[in-house]
Amino acid sequence: MSLSSCSDSQNVVTQDSAVSVLPGGSVGLSCSLTGGSITGNNLPLWVHQTLGSIPKLVVGSPSGSNQNYRPTWTPERFTGSITGGKAVLSISRAQAEDDGTYYCALWTGSAPTVIHINAQQRH
Repeated sequence: MSLSSCSDSQNVVTQDSAVSVLPGGSVGLSCSLTGGSITGNNLPLWVHQTLGSIPKLVVGSPSGSNQNYRPTWTPERFTGSITGGKAVLSISRAQAEDDGTYYCALWTGSAPTVIHINAQQRH
């Protein structure tokens, strides 16, 4: 997979290019910001996309105090957190349908809205 990067003059969002996990295993996907540590104020969210389908929100952060909002369609196996200044999406008991590309998006501005998105493939 080729890793895309989105940036402005101060911030670049980076992720590992790819990770692999066996069925039933656990994996963590991390997202970092070169302009500094990620905090709750960055409202990190994770989106999952499989080949030929539209992107789907997996875990979001509707407020600075909750990095683990899961829509009704997201299994509890998916957990969002901020650890060591990075946004982390943890997947436990991985299943075949978890395969695909995961996008990390971060809020880094006030007005106008600035959102940085990067992608990481999990297979």
